[in-house]
Amino acid sequence: MFDLVKLIHLVAAILWMGGMAFMLMALRPAAIALLQPPERLMLMGAVWKRFFPVVLVSAIALFATGANLYTTLFRAVKEATGQGYVPLGWNLMLGLGLLMMLIFAYLYGVTYPNFKRAMVALDWPLAGKAAAQVHTMMVTNFILGWLAIAALRLVS
Repeated sequence: MFDLVKLIHLVAAILWMGGMAFMLMALRPAAIALLQPPERLMLMGAVWKRFFPVVLVSAIALFATGANLYTTLFRAVKEATGQGYVPLGWNLMLGLGLLMMLIFAYLYGVTYPNFKRAMVALDWPLAGKAAAQVHTMMVTNFILGWLAIAALRLVS
C-alpha cells in the first residue's frame, strides 16, 4: 500500500509540474510569438479550462498522499527510535506544497474567474491583466515546486 501511495503522489506531482513546464517553456512563448492578444487569450483560456481541473485533482491527491506518507514516516521513525520526528526536508516539502496549493486555490478561485469574466465581456486589456497574473502565479508555483523537490533531496 505504501508503494501505491508513493506512486500516486509522484504521478500527481509530475502532472502538475510537467503541465506548468509545458505551459511556461513551450505553449506560452509560442502563443506570444504567433498569435495576436485576442487569439492568444482564447487559446490560453481553452488550455487552462482543461489544465486547471487536472491541477485541482493533482493537488487533492498530493495533499492526501502527502499526509499519508508524512504520518507513516513519523510513526516509523517513532517506532524505530522512540522519538517522533520527520526529517527537515519532508517538513520543507510539506510547507512549500501547502503554499503551492494556496496559490493555486487563489488562482483557480479568484484570478481565473476574473479572466473568464473579462473574456465573456471581450475586455481584452482586463483579460490580458488577469492572464499575466495567472502567469506570475504559475511561475511562482513552478519555482516553489522545484524548491520542494530540492528540499526533499538535499536536506533529508
